[in-house]
Amino acid sequence: MNFYGFPRPDGQVGARNFVALIPTTGCVNTVALQIEKLIENTRAFCHTQGCLHPPADTQRVTNTLINLAKNPNVGGVLLIGLGCEMVKFDEVFEGCKQSGKPIRGVELHKLGGHLTTVFEGAKLAAELVLEVSKNRREKFGLEKLCFCTKCGSSDTTSGLSANLVVGEVCKQMTAAGGTFIQGEICDIMGGEYALKELCVNPADGDKIVKYVKDLYNHGLAVGADVRGDQVTAGNRDGGLTTLTEKALGANAKGADCPIVGTIDYGNRPSCWGGRHIVSTPGHGFENLTGGAAAGAQLILFTTGRGAPNGHPCIPAVKVCGNSKTIDFLSEHIDIAVDSVINETETLQHAGERLFEFAVDVANGTLTKAEILRFTGMEILIDGPTL
Repeated sequence: MNFYGFPRPDGQVGARNFVALIPTTGCVNTVALQIEKLIENTRAFCHTQGCLHPPADTQRVTNTLINLAKNPNVGGVLLIGLGCEMVKFDEVFEGCKQSGKPIRGVELHKLGGHLTTVFEGAKLAAELVLEVSKNRREKFGLEKLCFCTKCGSSDTTSGLSANLVVGEVCKQMTAAGGTFIQGEICDIMGGEYALKELCVNPADGDKIVKYVKDLYNHGLAVGADVRGDQVTAGNRDGGLTTLTEKALGANAKGADCPIVGTIDYGNRPSCWGGRHIVSTPGHGFENLTGGAAAGAQLILFTTGRGAPNGHPCIPAVKVCGNSKTIDFLSEHIDIAVDSVINETETLQHAGERLFEFAVDVANGTLTKAEILRFTGMEILIDGPTL
């Protein structure tokens, strides 16, 4: 197999090639959305953050926006600001420029209002799209691939099939020199010490345990016991009974591959290659944003009962082992692996099949979520909103 992607000035390689419309604050989401409707091959990265946060959250949002712009799927950037937000427009703009990609910017307060900002932004976006459209796919090795993971609307089939199959992909990717990023700290809870044992660097093992403890304490601070709340009603209806049971199934997405690094939310790996743990939450919109900011070109999204959402920056490959969901929600499922449970296909073969499909997606094949334009995103903050 080969990866045919779009080379970027910083050495990364994209699986997609579009112009990202990035608001510095949710106050100008409408500007981004209207430009997206006007100009082909643009994607609005709408979110509700950017203002009235504690300093640590403001910095996290800033880092996340910059690293979304650096994602290799992004060919160019139009940064859209308001003018009074806490996230500094100039800081994000300069951070985005570090990627070497073409970038332009508009600020509503400087241009005189919404209509003028949409008009000027659309003109700049059109120029960027023309420039980006000249990029061509080139042949690269699999070591240039970076996948992240997510499980949503999990049930008993997730840990018995889909997550195990993704674990096989992790083995194949890391053996080929690629980067595999696993998140969802809430799903690690109950199985964090098993992951700690897989860490090459003991400090990363301690970091994983700290991620879980911080989440637990954050819940207690607002009167919630994350251990009980994390197993959702849908999980229970799907047959999952305990947090540890869910954690063991979720950990299977990385198989027994060594863990070579940890990544704080909104940041990128300190090195490429191997398996990493990123501090993303379970909630899909913030989770996928964390994977995209970490540099993933696509996400392997396992689901038991059927989670339809994708992300504007990265394709979401939906993997399912529940025969009923595969039949009833076929318009959302990309790869069926119920064959593992039915014992008509080996786990290894299903992993090879998923890896081949994922590489095809990286090479340009569209996922169901992309075809349906079923996307959304959010940026994780610790709060409070002031």
